[in-house]
Amino acid sequence: MAGKDYEIRKTMCGMCSKACGIDVHLERSTLVDIRGMKEHPMSRGIICEKAKFARELEYSQDRLTTPPLRKNGGWVRISWDEALDILCEKLTALKASWGPEALAVYLGNSVGLRDAKHWATRFCDVYGTPNYSSVDMLCHWSRTMATVMTVGGFPVPDEINSKCIVVWGTNPRESNIVEYRDILSAQRRGAKLIVIDPRETSLARRADVYAQIRPGTDCALALGMIKVIIDEGLYDKGFVASWTVGFESLREHVGAYLPDRVSAITTVPTEVVYWAARTYAHNRPASLAQHIAIDHNTNGFQTIRALSILESITGNIDVVGGGKLVPGAGLSNMRLQEGIDPKTIGLEEYPLFVTFMKIAHGMDFARAIVTEKPYPIKAMILHGSNPILTWPDSETTTRALEKLDFLVVMDIFLTETARIAHLVLPACTFLERIELCDYGYFQGLPMLVLRNQIFEPLAQSYPDWRFWLELAKRMGYHEYFPWKDNEEMLDHLLKPTGISVAQLKANPAGVFYSQDRRQRFLQAGFNTPSGKIEIYSEALRRWGYDPLPQFVEPHESPVSDPALAKEYPLILITGTRVGSYWHSSFRNLAGPAIRYPEPLAEINMATARGLGIGDGDRVKVETPRGAIEIKARVTKYIHPSVVSIPIGWARANANMLTSYEGRDKITGYPAFKSSLCRVSKVSG
Repeated sequence: MAGKDYEIRKTMCGMCSKACGIDVHLERSTLVDIRGMKEHPMSRGIICEKAKFARELEYSQDRLTTPPLRKNGGWVRISWDEALDILCEKLTALKASWGPEALAVYLGNSVGLRDAKHWATRFCDVYGTPNYSSVDMLCHWSRTMATVMTVGGFPVPDEINSKCIVVWGTNPRESNIVEYRDILSAQRRGAKLIVIDPRETSLARRADVYAQIRPGTDCALALGMIKVIIDEGLYDKGFVASWTVGFESLREHVGAYLPDRVSAITTVPTEVVYWAARTYAHNRPASLAQHIAIDHNTNGFQTIRALSILESITGNIDVVGGGKLVPGAGLSNMRLQEGIDPKTIGLEEYPLFVTFMKIAHGMDFARAIVTEKPYPIKAMILHGSNPILTWPDSETTTRALEKLDFLVVMDIFLTETARIAHLVLPACTFLERIELCDYGYFQGLPMLVLRNQIFEPLAQSYPDWRFWLELAKRMGYHEYFPWKDNEEMLDHLLKPTGISVAQLKANPAGVFYSQDRRQRFLQAGFNTPSGKIEIYSEALRRWGYDPLPQFVEPHESPVSDPALAKEYPLILITGTRVGSYWHSSFRNLAGPAIRYPEPLAEINMATARGLGIGDGDRVKVETPRGAIEIKARVTKYIHPSVVSIPIGWARANANMLTSYEGRDKITGYPAFKSSLCRVSKVSG
């Protein structure tokens, strides 16, 4: 390994959003290996299989190297100067003819959401469009708003110090290897493990309590567990009396959620409802890991509220081994717009969420484009996103994108969405740009780390900041973009913290911006209007929503639509994680395909037997929206009424089956986890 031509450089992985620390091994400036950075406080030397494929991503022959422009039914290669001139001309004409709101901008995760959002939102503010949106309208922020409105922050599970861990609707073995490691470590030291999931994951098979739940009924189970804990006096009476608002209303409210009734709703046996509640309440401190699956239901927001209340009444908020509340770094505000423009797409339908997020609701873009209501959207810039594979109802999504007068896609590869664009812009990989990572709010460490640039951009690929900066200057927005590059902008962003880019470069494992400590509420209270945990939310009541969590049946279910269930008797969950991939990314790489070469539809072996389906058979999965053909994976480790399909595969696009209907009425998140479907064997 040693030698003058060998070098190890440190940065943060960008193969998913976790940003684990990595050591990049170079020989003669060529990437030869990636290993975990042992001194990184969060990942502590561990990396997942995706990180190992970064070399293949960096050197992929499929990467875009120059901007392709659609012309006469084909592609012509142009320079960046030409591309920016064309885009500038189009945006100027669009604003003059249709108004600035006719432009929509959407940022995904595959290029660089962390810093790109600061450049993109500022550009939109100057241009005048209120219709900036991002993957935040599809991922994570439903949980964030629900927990902020309840406990004043986002509780990050401190599994490593827990005596009981609840893994609710997530599979860390495939989605978060750091969390998976900490759960196993805590279990080896005697921690109890509760897993709630329609799929009997590897963690579920080693759990002390496993609840195989009907998709979309999680809120009923949470409220049933709360009832057991209250009825049996297992809640933290001192904490509840001192630090919560609305407990007596909650006590009365959960009276309707008798364990027998909860069992009938969820298909979780009555004794397991009791067992889960008692195990959780008796083993403190306890942590609760929940991720995106809960968000993607008709009743997701209120389910998350119920889970936060469950944590709260047992005294597991902001304690060691519970849910850590860590403030963000407090960066400079890059936005120029104050308040919410009344023209913002999604404001009428989801007023609280759009107001909370201060951006448009991207899940309403397709409808607005197709119907031209409340007004026409004529152009869109999609930055690091592949909506044809990742948004609901791919047929409607594709039709909307094809209707645009001008569609620009910036990405590393010519994705399914890029193929229908008018102009495609080549983007850098994470190894070719710097980026700021804040581990506080969502990962429980009050720490900033710089994703260091390892390589120069390939050919004519651009880092995201350079695209937005050069476009802004071409549009005449120099005074609003006074920085020469991303480092200068980041120093501006960091100014309130007293930390500089130079300091972060000198400390590749990160710089802490505050002390990592628990129970801050003892001095300052909780970050809510009352200063306490708001079990009963007066704010939600004022917005016209239920102030206490209430179970609502999924939009499509055997209970809410029994007639439809006769035709489509199974429940479809989409988006099941596979550790080799991230959303729709990396399907063109050889490495991930070694473990998972094609999409599979998981179906229970008893259910499959009744349908004449064997393991490996080609099957047709149908919903009222459409049908796909896919290979069956017959297993005993899934709920008998459930079919599970991953997203991100063009050859079996799960979102041909999903819908924009039945979204969460507060946040507008799509119900990816609870559609009705039917499955049949494909003959021949």
